[in-house]
Amino acid sequence: MGSASSRRGSASGNGVEGAAAGDASAEGGEWIGPDGVAQGYEELVNAIIRPPRMRYNPAKDLGPAEFRHCGKRFIREDFELTNSRELKLQCSWWKFRAEDAPAAQLPCVIYLHGNAACRIAAIELLRHLLPSAVTVFALDFAGSGLSEGEHVSLGYFEREDVECVVAHLRASNQVSTVAFWGHSMGATTALLYGDRDPTIAAMVLDSPFADFMQLANELANNAREHGLRVPGFAISMAAGLIRRSVRRRARFDPKDVTPIANCGKCFIPALFSHGERDAFIRPTHSEQLHAAYAGDKNLILFDGDHNSERPDFFFDSAVIFLRQTLAVREEHCLDASAARSGGTAATFGGGQFGTGAAAIRRAEEEMMRQAMMVSISDASSGNAAAAPPQVPAEAMQEGVQGFQAVTGAGGTTAQFYVYTALVQGEPVETAIHMYYDSNCSPPPQGWSLPGANGPGPGV
Repeated sequence: MGSASSRRGSASGNGVEGAAAGDASAEGGEWIGPDGVAQGYEELVNAIIRPPRMRYNPAKDLGPAEFRHCGKRFIREDFELTNSRELKLQCSWWKFRAEDAPAAQLPCVIYLHGNAACRIAAIELLRHLLPSAVTVFALDFAGSGLSEGEHVSLGYFEREDVECVVAHLRASNQVSTVAFWGHSMGATTALLYGDRDPTIAAMVLDSPFADFMQLANELANNAREHGLRVPGFAISMAAGLIRRSVRRRARFDPKDVTPIANCGKCFIPALFSHGERDAFIRPTHSEQLHAAYAGDKNLILFDGDHNSERPDFFFDSAVIFLRQTLAVREEHCLDASAARSGGTAATFGGGQFGTGAAAIRRAEEEMMRQAMMVSISDASSGNAAAAPPQVPAEAMQEGVQGFQAVTGAGGTTAQFYVYTALVQGEPVETAIHMYYDSNCSPPPQGWSLPGANGPGPGV
């Protein structure tokens, strides 16, 4: 396939440049200090590792267990697998009924969903892949949907779930070739797994991110784009808090979620795609990944955002790509004239497959609202400013003493870092890490301990 890039629709792609990290403020808007950024970071952490979880009824929301399409009978097989962490994964496999299968072994696409979605999202692929005699497998990642697990990890642990699924398919003797189709976290998971298994035939990668910490900093910078004047050092501090909180609560280091580091050692043919109006994971992420990728590759940019319906030309391109890489045999494909004459609409357009796609879009919109720290903007737009949280004097005094003993910095500098950590329920050790992570920067000009002279607005 070689390396190529194509673009459709409007050319209004978003860049990743925010306000410079060292800027003390942005022009205009309402000032929000580090306390506000730290307050918003908790929503960002939750959006990352504990986004809104899809709860659904498989009997209703996954569509019929048996259906006919273009004269052939299909079934959905539901079952559970157990991953390497002993968590049960809920899975579904859409395939031909045995008597109607054109061959004993057929290609299979594994759908990998986003961090607020579930296997319901795979239903959208059925109309595009089943006519090409490609079966579709989907799972709820651990921590998502109906599977066990408390947190998601944006690909770090999800790749172990993928390994479990691939092993199951290989052992079934019903699969000839395997490909991935991932969206957002699912696309990132595919990239993190890809270098482990060169036998994977292809990957369709819709809206992946290149590096987690890069994404976290972009999302923290989103507060500036909502008209808030946020000091650059406060955003850096929030990124450090995010990393420590995720590491403590979900048991993985966000700095290890760097799919771009895998690109140079992955040679599976890959089709990258991204909406040009995606303000959550900006299209420059796919452009960076595409540029760094070692294998055969292509890049499609289309007019759309992170969760908008994908255009027909994208699905058409993906199907052509998969038919080539999965070695689909023409004689196995369904009657194209039957599909064109209304077979597809009759099967998938009548509502028998439910309205799960709309529910997933709502869940992911809520996740993005949290992750992009919109609540900070909402809170700042009120008439009365909320009173800053208070920390008991004894706890502050003890924390400042411990901070100064390690760093040698006292006074307002010690108060600022200790206060910022304590109001988030973090220990003094976190304040020390934040101090060194910010290159021992002093507090913002005019800041004072709340309850003393009040925090100053100067930056």
